[in-house]
Amino acid sequence: MTIAAVKSIFIGVGGSLILALFCSTFIAMDKILFILPLFIAFNGAMTGYRLVEALKTSIVNIPVFSFVLGVGTGALTFVAVNVAINFAGPFMRNAMALNIIDLFIYMAVSGITSYLGAKLAVRYFNL
Repeated sequence: MTIAAVKSIFIGVGGSLILALFCSTFIAMDKILFILPLFIAFNGAMTGYRLVEALKTSIVNIPVFSFVLGVGTGALTFVAVNVAINFAGPFMRNAMALNIIDLFIYMAVSGITSYLGAKLAVRYFNL
């Protein structure tokens, strides 16, 4: 159960980072940080769906577990984006730093959409 949960988390974090990197080729960095919660929402739903798809019958409390997993995905995405900003900061002229409000936004968005993605998967697989 742990390996499937970790894979689901990294799918969500990796997807958010890949979308942000792709959009950074034609959108300014401050705009990407503004729309990053949309990327996190989409990948949070994928996290919840992938969790239910992988574990189907062995997961006990799907709503709580998917929400907690989504919150973890949002927190890890925040950490990854913060590390990327700090690493690329000297190369960028006006780098924006993320604050604690962004962390709570990322965690809330990812948790809620992960729950909704898990709910969709439960309906799809008739669990």
